[in-house]
Amino acid sequence: MKPAGSRVWWLLVIGIFGISTSTLWIRLSDSEEVNLALRRLAIAVPVLWLLSRRIKKVVPLTTQARAVFISGACLALHFGAWMASLAHLSVATSVVLVYVHPVIVYVIEVIRGQARGDALRFAGVVVTITGTVILAMTAGQDTNDLGLKNPTLGVALALIGSLAFVGYIFAGRTASQELPTSIYTSRAYGVAALLLLAYLIVTAGLEAPDSGKEWGLAFLLALFPTLLGHTPLNAALVYLPPSVVSTAFLGEVAGAPLLAWAILRETPPDAFWIGSPLVVLGIGAVAWRGSRESGDVQKSDS
Repeated sequence: MKPAGSRVWWLLVIGIFGISTSTLWIRLSDSEEVNLALRRLAIAVPVLWLLSRRIKKVVPLTTQARAVFISGACLALHFGAWMASLAHLSVATSVVLVYVHPVIVYVIEVIRGQARGDALRFAGVVVTITGTVILAMTAGQDTNDLGLKNPTLGVALALIGSLAFVGYIFAGRTASQELPTSIYTSRAYGVAALLLLAYLIVTAGLEAPDSGKEWGLAFLLALFPTLLGHTPLNAALVYLPPSVVSTAFLGEVAGAPLLAWAILRETPPDAFWIGSPLVVLGIGAVAWRGSRESGDVQKSDS
């Protein structure tokens, strides 16, 4: 792992800002969610490919091909499932449920022997699960308040999106050790776009944007949460362990509901104010101890 300087924290700040705008553009769009996910990737991939052309070193497609494919497949599932969950849940509930992945990442790291188990992080796992259960059990409030469809399905889709993100983080960590960020992201995002395209063709669900507004929202999704959100956070994987970078995505838990509240007048359900702080507190405990452990490891290596 490379030493983490001040640059990596700027990557986290920019990435958190970028991803926090995601639900806003999705809510403003009238397009079906999987089609919208495909469009954001279809716009982002050529930009990243052009950036990767600046790297003079030739990197064969076989380099970390397995990790790139797994990362892209997981990203496609994450985008498809989570973005679809927004048709069934409020922004507040959906983003909290989809961002339980830092705890899952930490548990996997402990099992693999890549992180230490301790009382604080174990407590964080328990608190996170408690908050998630509260949000899941009270998700039906979203239907009454916002006229949404099926909160039970929404909970399932958000959690599937969270599990898929775990695979995306770990595979991305592996690929990033050998591939420059622009090359890795252009290939992984390309795989995700092709898989989403194949899914829409097979299910006869492929749709073209029907207005300039929809093209504009797809462009904003590509620019902010994808290019300025996911890409800097992927770059941070070179310097920080997966559990710390995964936790950085937690910034959307605070940012997205506030944007939806301020701009869309979408008030979070009452249970959000109970379950969300528990989830944030639990994940924060896991991340804080994980970042300190990472710093200790880097000092011992230097």
